[in-house]
Amino acid sequence: MMIDIFNSKNNEDEKVVKNNTQEELKIEPSPTFIPTPEATITPTPTPIPTSTPEPPSIGGKAMAYLSSLYNIKPINLKLFKYERKQWPSSAMGCPEPGKYYAQAETSGWALHFIERNNKEYLVHTDENGTNIIECKKNLPENTINIVKILDLSKTEEITLKRLKEGKYFELETLKDENKISPIIQFLDIDVIGSKNTREECEFLMELEFITKNSTQKIKFICTDGSNFMKISHKNLQEEIFGIPIQLVNHLGKYASQVPFPGIPEKPNSN
Repeated sequence: MMIDIFNSKNNEDEKVVKNNTQEELKIEPSPTFIPTPEATITPTPTPIPTSTPEPPSIGGKAMAYLSSLYNIKPINLKLFKYERKQWPSSAMGCPEPGKYYAQAETSGWALHFIERNNKEYLVHTDENGTNIIECKKNLPENTINIVKILDLSKTEEITLKRLKEGKYFELETLKDENKISPIIQFLDIDVIGSKNTREECEFLMELEFITKNSTQKIKFICTDGSNFMKISHKNLQEEIFGIPIQLVNHLGKYASQVPFPGIPEKPNSN
């Protein structure tokens, strides 16, 4: 029996030794090596230079125009700067005061000439040089743009009023953009201001231009038929301005029950 106990103990010791040996021989797996990828260098694209437009062939026409207009010898003029343009109307950026222009995009050129005495001239032309304008000639110092001064481009509503028995009564309120837009376009020109010496002028029509932030008033057409208008700007209270005849005719349909002076009545169909 003692021998069995001894053998049993030896067997237990062998198991412990074997287990310890296996633990000592356990090898942890080596971590997998993941190589770091090389950074990719994106080449910087070479900028493409902006091409300068070729000098327009209509430069000669513009030079001849200036020569004739100011009696300058062409040899004394030099084209020193030119730029291709896309204007929003047929006025080509140089509207004549009081004149309405078709609101159609017009491509062309702005040409800068210099005379030998260093005097500069700015000429605008259409693409083919059919129409040529010398800008300063068309822009006297006392012109203003009513749409810009009163910020009428943001108009949301226009109330038209007509004078009757000394008071202005409402004819119509325009909220449709298709009805507002033509009135704004007719006013979006440079007009000539002059000192108001017409104290006898009583205006037949008043327009209120309503925006989110303000209301601006413009009075139109004297009772004697003169095409003048007066605006409610604080710095221009003492001035009156010429009114585009296109606007007079356009507004006439809203006041047809009381014909405007100076506008022919429709012929009697009978």
